[in-house]
Amino acid sequence: MNTHPAIQQFAHSTRNGFEQFQAYALIALDTSEKLFALNFGAARALCEAASAAPITQPGSDLEASFTKQRETQGQALEQLGTYLQQVNEVVSGAQSELLELGSRHFEDLQASMQSMLEQARKLGSVEAFQAEAAAEPRSRTMRKAA
Repeated sequence: MNTHPAIQQFAHSTRNGFEQFQAYALIALDTSEKLFALNFGAARALCEAASAAPITQPGSDLEASFTKQRETQGQALEQLGTYLQQVNEVVSGAQSELLELGSRHFEDLQASMQSMLEQARKLGSVEAFQAEAAAEPRSRTMRKAA
């Protein structure tokens, strides 16, 4: 197993990215399940409303049948309004979860990048120090030779 800090940090970032993807997938599946349940309920309500709507038969009271149709249509519109409100709640909830998750992921990524940049800066200063240390004995050697 390689224990170099940069490789460990890269592996951690990769694992974190996979976990984030998994969290996004779970949010999407949960939201899909909720929307499917809402759509199924709306379809059931639509079928019930269609079967409850009176069919005008010849010789029946037209005014009474129109009144019954208006009541049925009013109930259907109320159900449609409730359905749209519930869909809006599900979608806005999913959006807020995705936004929160994305913000946390961005913060983690930013912290990881900052750490990597700090390590690179330290490596750069170590290399500069080693170059200075290597150059110093050469100049001393040149002075002694002269």
